[in-house]
Amino acid sequence: MATRLQVPYLGEHYTDMLQLEAWIKDRSMPTEAQSLLCSSLMRREATRQAILQRLADKRGISVAALTDQILVGEASPLSQEEFAAVQQQRQDS
Repeated sequence: MATRLQVPYLGEHYTDMLQLEAWIKDRSMPTEAQSLLCSSLMRREATRQAILQRLADKRGISVAALTDQILVGEASPLSQEEFAAVQQQRQDS
């Protein structure tokens, strides 16, 4: 089952903008916020893929493997020692 995402307070200015945008489109604020978030994520697809490629390359794994690790909660930032080990492994190959 999907979990509900909790969004911290946006601040007065952004809350006002969201309320205005929702009113213009005859939507509730949560529905408009969902729509805006989905739209923003779609616009960032190429950037996200480039970042994932760089991070996968840094780890010496495929983007698919990194994506899987992230989605199951097993990915974590590389420490300097882990990165050095990956570099050493590449040099030894």
